[in-house]
Amino acid sequence: MVIDDADALVAALREQAGDALRVVATYDRDGYDPVYVREDVEGHLTAQAERVHDELVLQGLGRGHLEDLFDAGDLQCSIHRFDDLTAFHFASGEFSGLFVSVDSEADLPLATFAETCKESL
Repeated sequence: MVIDDADALVAALREQAGDALRVVATYDRDGYDPVYVREDVEGHLTAQAERVHDELVLQGLGRGHLEDLFDAGDLQCSIHRFDDLTAFHFASGEFSGLFVSVDSEADLPLATFAETCKESL
């Protein structure tokens, strides 16, 4: 999957999240493409990326079910908040999308952050 302007996306997300931005990556059926990886999380990304990629693809496949279940329009993104990070998943198709993570203590304007990500797809 290709985003229009990866540098502009990373710059916009860094403006909103600052140093809390951890990872920005696109993915498709075949794998993932890290667009930005903060230096201190590179090892973690390498260790977890394939398993996370598989999960993102599965979530994309289940998107239609969630849209039917909630009957609230198109699914924009899913968010998973953990002790160490908050992960945003923007499925743009059954097998493609955008993954962004930030430190869990980052205080983000959710709608603005999500729209910035969504506009890049």
